[in-house]
Amino acid sequence: MRWYADTPLRRSRQVLADLAVLGWVITWLFVGRGVFSLVTKLAAPAAPLRAAGTTLRDRMNEVAGKVMEIPLVGDQLDAPFTGVAGVGTDLVQAGDALESSVRSVAWVVSLLSAGTPILLVLLAWLAVRVAFVRKASALGREVSDPQSQELLALRALVRQDPRTLQKFFDDPVAAFRSGDPEALRALADLELAAVGLRSRR
Repeated sequence: MRWYADTPLRRSRQVLADLAVLGWVITWLFVGRGVFSLVTKLAAPAAPLRAAGTTLRDRMNEVAGKVMEIPLVGDQLDAPFTGVAGVGTDLVQAGDALESSVRSVAWVVSLLSAGTPILLVLLAWLAVRVAFVRKASALGREVSDPQSQELLALRALVRQDPRTLQKFFDDPVAAFRSGDPEALRALADLELAAVGLRSRR
């Protein structure tokens, strides 16, 4: 299976296209990373919310512990303080939930913003590359078979520019009809060159 052409010009173009696609992917990965960082900044209130909830919970639990040390009535007086401590726990959970939600949104937005252009370009690149591989594989099988060179030569007569053919033969049709192996090889090479391939001599 041939991923690249044999001719230097066509192969160079393919390599440059691969590098361009790689650069495109890397660029959009950085864009996606930037979008992720930007969206996660929306979760900034989560940290002070957790800190406030933690402080409130710890202090109220501390007060409740001291109130319980009061003889006779301590067990009855600690309920309001433990209730407020529960509010602090709720604040901590709210901060965690806010950060988790914002992070989930950041992932979705960054994947969509970076993944869409990456996927579109990769699909186009893959379609072009697969088409080349299939055509090169088919022509490669044909040129390896001496009997198929005549078919390639005939395709060259039909598909190549007549001026291109006349650069090699004064009368391309007569050269084809002659059945000369060298003439057929030269015509087949023209057809292969159109795809960026060379015959294996």
